[in-house]
Amino acid sequence: MQQQTSEQLRSWFRNVEPIYAELFNAAHAMCGNYDLAEYALRSAILDVWLQNANGGMGFRERLRGALRQEAFDAALSEDARRAEFTWPGYAGPSDDPILGQLSQERVETQRLAVLRHGCGLTPKAIARLTGMGQGQIRAELSRFEARCRRNLSGQNRARADQLISRRLKRLLTQGGPGIPQPSQVYRAFEAEADGARVTGHRVSRVFGHVLMAVLALACAAAFWLFAVLVQPM
Repeated sequence: MQQQTSEQLRSWFRNVEPIYAELFNAAHAMCGNYDLAEYALRSAILDVWLQNANGGMGFRERLRGALRQEAFDAALSEDARRAEFTWPGYAGPSDDPILGQLSQERVETQRLAVLRHGCGLTPKAIARLTGMGQGQIRAELSRFEARCRRNLSGQNRARADQLISRRLKRLLTQGGPGIPQPSQVYRAFEAEADGARVTGHRVSRVFGHVLMAVLALACAAAFWLFAVLVQPM
């Protein structure tokens, strides 16, 4: 892997920062635990860096995809079974008809709504994360959506699902004191990136030694075959 300086790593990490809050909030909703969410976020960032993603087109989608995979792995791990549920839910202002309705729901229903409309997960995927049945999930979501629809004006009711998704996706982008500092996550990422470089170089050296041994054996076999073929009958 190409050597990169600390300044290059910082420059690359700046590409993550515009969606940093969104990634952590999505991970927290999926994992249900703060520490697992931070671990999933760090792992996703490292995964995309190891892919040599340069921050260009499709970079954010790569991060979101990696985050989703890491969050699922963390949420379904043995550690998750012992982890405390720390997702705080939403208790913000109620001037918006959709967020106002969300703030009145139970935390469990709020999480279902955020996973479905904010993170874009299917009921089947949500069932894996929460342990609830898909039928129960659909029923809870349908009731929440119906209550939101009643709060909307007549011209907006027809596009209630679109408005709910837009509001909850925007909700995930909000920062706050409950999100780990980017500098803290960067320091962990920098250390893990250095470790990955060392490991990568060791693997490269081992592969190089093996390849040289194979080539030496191939050359020896070729010389032996040539010697046999040129021997007089």
